[in-house]
Amino acid sequence: MSQGDANDQIPLSFLGMANIAVRLVREKYQDAELYEGDGISPGGPTTKVQDVNSWRFVFRAGGGGTAIIKSTVWGEFGPIQYIAEPWLEDRVIPWPIEMDITQADNLLKQAGYTGPYSSVTLRWPLYPGMNQPFYIFQMENEGFVFVGVYDGSVNRESAA
Repeated sequence: MSQGDANDQIPLSFLGMANIAVRLVREKYQDAELYEGDGISPGGPTTKVQDVNSWRFVFRAGGGGTAIIKSTVWGEFGPIQYIAEPWLEDRVIPWPIEMDITQADNLLKQAGYTGPYSSVTLRWPLYPGMNQPFYIFQMENEGFVFVGVYDGSVNRESAA
């Protein structure tokens, strides 16, 4: 079986893609720590998590600066952009995590949020009471819905 055939049968998971981003950034900045991953659905609002396939990953790196890497296609990335300023309002996400985005999407739907969403963000907001990282779905008609990475909780927050 050729490499291409194997890739067609076993798609790269979101966590697999995020691991590539982490590895690439840590090759350049050994101290890099993940702050967030932001994904959008280029085709517009969707109910299928696989449509959220354009990603940007943000890291604390380089002695207090910020490193950003963006996907070009699923599992491949462009150059790392370094900004000599800190990224604010996020806690570091201890990497790796166990919950993949597909599991978060399933929990979202099981909780009754079956409408379309335009983006998903993996982040740990620096806010009182936020005791874990979340997959945050930006729902078209529901505002933001948070799925806890550690406990699988699903909570709605208003978009305002």
